[in-house]
Amino acid sequence: MINQKINFKSQREIGEILSDTFKFIRLEYKGLFKALMRNAGIPFLILLAATGYYAATATDFNFLATGGAFAAGGIVLGLSILGIATMLYYGFMFGTVLHYIKNYIEGPTSIDQQLISKNVRSDLGSIIGLTILSFLMTIIGFMLCFLPGVYLFVPLTLVYALYIFRNLSVGNSITESFSLVKNEWWSTFFAFIVIYIIVYLIGLVFQIPLLIYTFFSAFTKSQEVSGGDMSQVFDWVYVTLNVISSAASYLFYTIVVIASAFIYFNLNEKKNQTGTLERIDSIGNDL
Repeated sequence: MINQKINFKSQREIGEILSDTFKFIRLEYKGLFKALMRNAGIPFLILLAATGYYAATATDFNFLATGGAFAAGGIVLGLSILGIATMLYYGFMFGTVLHYIKNYIEGPTSIDQQLISKNVRSDLGSIIGLTILSFLMTIIGFMLCFLPGVYLFVPLTLVYALYIFRNLSVGNSITESFSLVKNEWWSTFFAFIVIYIIVYLIGLVFQIPLLIYTFFSAFTKSQEVSGGDMSQVFDWVYVTLNVISSAASYLFYTIVVIASAFIYFNLNEKKNQTGTLERIDSIGNDL
């Protein structure tokens, strides 16, 4: 395994970023899964419960007749709980994956799971703060005009890597992210687009049972549907399948996080030649 250790600090083309992302998963899936379960396991279960609750309330199409404003408030509550649970999970997940990679790069042989957990807990508040600020900036960009939102999305996706790998503050991580993608925005944009498409296609496989069930449920209960009773289609089976497909999407998003680390080091190497200088120093020390 030592001979197969991946050098993150090097320049890569899009194809190399993708291949090395999946190579890293293949080599480190056991340790990475252990770290995720140790740090993000409970937030993941909370997120699944929030997803199920929101799906159950959002698909109650009879709420106007049966619950009125109270039922509508339940949908808003479900959405709020889902938003909070999502931020909590992604805070733990981003921190775990990136601190795992940092430990993988800096550690001599084995992964220190205890150190990873300590660093994740220490950085959780800042990572959630980064998530909120990045989300607000992107939303404002999309509200002003679609293109500013797209432009902001690219550098802001790298703020987590900058915060953890460079030990920057929240504000400096955001500022440096724009400097990092300067003159490299298009290549970074296409790299993320390809990654997101791949992750979407993988996740789509787990949505097939949900789509099939929804289609056949609507077909077999056509009388209820034609009468406006959509609750016969979106039942507990639909909610369960929705939670399962969502769970797969949440887990597969780790691929995006790992790829973002490779993209960060690729840009950092082009800009600062950090990895090259470290290799030169190590050769000098060996002589």
